Amino acid sequence: MGQNWKMLALMAVLLNTAKGLATSQCGEVSIESPVVVLGSSVTASCEIGDNCTFFDGQDIQIEWHLNDDLIPKSQYTNQSSRKSNLTIPCFNTTQGYLSCFVVLHGQAQLADVIQITAGYPPSKPSDLNCKTNLTEPMTFSCTWNPGRETNLPTQFTLHKKDSWLSCTKSFGTVSIPCKEGHSCTMLRKDFYLYHEMEISVTAHNALGNNTSEAICLDSMDVVKLDPPIIVSVEASQDKCLKIEMEMRKPEWLPANKCSAKLRYKQAGDLQWTVEQPKKMGGGTLRQCGLLHGTEYQFQVQVTFGAGHWSEWSVEKTGCTHESAPSGKLDVWWKVRAGESERSTQVQLFWKPANQFRANGKNLLYTVFFQTSTGIRNPLCSTSELHCAFLQPEHVNRVYITASNTAGESVPTEVCLYKKRALESPVSISTSLSDDHSLWIQWEAPKSLPVTGYVIEWCVVSETLPCRIFFTLVQHNCIKTLITENIEPFKCYKISVYPKYKDGFGLPVSVEAYSKQRAPSKVPKLKVEDIGGSYAELAWDSVPVDERNGFIRRYTIFYSDKEGKTGMRVVDAPEMRVTLENLKPSSEYKAFIMVSTDAGSLNGTVLTLSTTILDHWSVISTILSACIGLTLFLLITASACFIKHDNLKLNIWPMVPDPANSSICKWTPPSTQKMIPHLPDIKDLSTSNFSKVSVLDVSAKMPEEKDQKQIGKAEEAGSRSRGNSSGLGESIQDSVFYSSSDDMSPRAYQNTPRVEYSLVVCNGYKGQQNPKYKYLRSDSTQPLLHDLSPSPNQCENIWFQAAKEEVSKACQDEEPGEKVRIASWDDFPLLRGLMINEEAEKDSAP
Repeated sequence: MGQNWKMLALMAVLLNTAKGLATSQCGEVSIESPVVVLGSSVTASCEIGDNCTFFDGQDIQIEWHLNDDLIPKSQYTNQSSRKSNLTIPCFNTTQGYLSCFVVLHGQAQLADVIQITAGYPPSKPSDLNCKTNLTEPMTFSCTWNPGRETNLPTQFTLHKKDSWLSCTKSFGTVSIPCKEGHSCTMLRKDFYLYHEMEISVTAHNALGNNTSEAICLDSMDVVKLDPPIIVSVEASQDKCLKIEMEMRKPEWLPANKCSAKLRYKQAGDLQWTVEQPKKMGGGTLRQCGLLHGTEYQFQVQVTFGAGHWSEWSVEKTGCTHESAPSGKLDVWWKVRAGESERSTQVQLFWKPANQFRANGKNLLYTVFFQTSTGIRNPLCSTSELHCAFLQPEHVNRVYITASNTAGESVPTEVCLYKKRALESPVSISTSLSDDHSLWIQWEAPKSLPVTGYVIEWCVVSETLPCRIFFTLVQHNCIKTLITENIEPFKCYKISVYPKYKDGFGLPVSVEAYSKQRAPSKVPKLKVEDIGGSYAELAWDSVPVDERNGFIRRYTIFYSDKEGKTGMRVVDAPEMRVTLENLKPSSEYKAFIMVSTDAGSLNGTVLTLSTTILDHWSVISTILSACIGLTLFLLITASACFIKHDNLKLNIWPMVPDPANSSICKWTPPSTQKMIPHLPDIKDLSTSNFSKVSVLDVSAKMPEEKDQKQIGKAEEAGSRSRGNSSGLGESIQDSVFYSSSDDMSPRAYQNTPRVEYSLVVCNGYKGQQNPKYKYLRSDSTQPLLHDLSPSPNQCENIWFQAAKEEVSKACQDEEPGEKVRIASWDDFPLLRGLMINEEAEKDSAP
């Protein structure tokens, strides 16, 4: 339902009906005026007719809407079921639609709508000004100030009354509608020349009218001529120029009543010099008091009587006659070492001083020195404001002159001081003035008296040479404004040199910009080193010509594929950064932003990928492993050196070699005298003995058992011969003697005695003990005789193999009680001896 009344209201606007369109023809909205003063109160009423069938005699309500807003019921007056009055205390919109609705059971029906426009009544026009144009077609036009905006359609009408006696009397009025709101033009048929007129203008709109003050004038008193045309500008006399011009006026207009005004300026200047008006004596004007050889630009405007001045003419250029340059030059010079050790190169700079006048266009500057006889020796000649030359020996003064076609200036003397490293100013600073100038301030030196200062500056560039500009200031000045060749976004190196009586001091320098902006170029990021968790980035410096200001910082932004971002800020002039805490084997995107004091610029994106491991991690791991291995090898080598013998036995344990056994070569001391000494035979093996026991085995054995032992001994003997490398033969071939002095052989029949010993070897390093070895012994004790009993089993180590029996036998044995008798199997070597002995008996006759 809300959209229905909006559509109806729109239809009412389109039809532009004064009373509005009520689709139900139920009501009518009335208002005092559809145009009201903006901000004033508005009163309206809505009356519902009898022919409205919408409510059919039921109780209804009336609502008011202004545009789309419901008006509060507190503004309703005389409310009834058929009529409602409305008072809006402040109507503050320039245009609105006031609508009346009938509401029944919550449904609203548009009864009527009306448009209200608000604005202001016209202001009184002011500054009425009229002029007469004599160029065909002749016109009379006036302009005025219409005042404030009314927000309503406002028309203006220009009124002209013909009059006389200073407009005290008038007749005939002409009213001309104006198309524009601030000017109006009458054609020649509507006014007279040389005739008084009273002029006024009226403004009117729906809220009222307003007329300006009337002015009284003669149409010829407000004539405005067209701009004149300057035909030529020529030099006449010294410092004078003649301007020929042509006026654009009717022929009948007398020229002697016209005046001309002239303005001029030197070529390149911004400020014009305006001369006083001059009566026209024809079409020629003269301007004197100008500078010699100087180019000027001229413009002219004219007027008739007390009328309006015409517009300025088009510029025309002229030049005065040349004369010799006048005044002196401001000079500054610098020295540097020449090609040879004793030569000095001088760089000389100059510029016109305030009193200098070139008095010509093409100046030639000559630098020379004079001999004692006054002869000039030129050093350089140029049209530039600088030159370089080698300083002649014993020459401390040079001169510079400016010349043109008319003559030469007075020479300017330049003293080439030797001292150029005196005290410098304490400090220097700069401050901004505008885009084309800079304030320079410094602190004077503390000790020496200063006679002046030289302010030097040049553009800092990597592509252009440093073109030096300078200015001279007085000794009591510590602040100056430099304007020459100062451009925005360029870096200038500014130096202050103190000037002393005997020379110049060292400079203090500073770099400055008159205006800054964002850089024009951004360096590219380069990957210097990258690992699993870090990336080292570097970049080149921004060229000075593209910085546009002081580079303060570099900001590196980086992000991974997951969108996690980071940034690092690096203060200039540092040009590298290390991104840390990165993820191994990940891809990152990074770019750099370069910032000056006045803006920033972003660079291109660099894609980089971290490695699986850092180089340092790999190196540290390898290094740790190498160090550990080296330490291990050193400790092992040291241990091997210290424990050489034990290590040798661990790796190569000593295994007895029967072939080289000393048993084969051993004889009792009693027989050594009978055996020849063989020096070539060496005992290459060494046996370690831990215990030697001499055993006496009884020879009284059962016969059957003896036969068995003999059989076993024969087998053992045969094996012994095959495996012991002649051990049996050695035993067989040995001749045994007693220890007595007669050295006669003993008979074994009565006292069978064999010198024999039991050798028990220690187990090496905890190894299992090897089998027992039997060696010959020096003992003469009977071996198998009854008178020489063997030790008890519990005392002989041979019986350790039968530990349990021996232990029990030792515990249970009583004196006189029999114990286990050792068999020949326990003494295989003895058995071999017995076999050999039997063989000898058999072989004896």
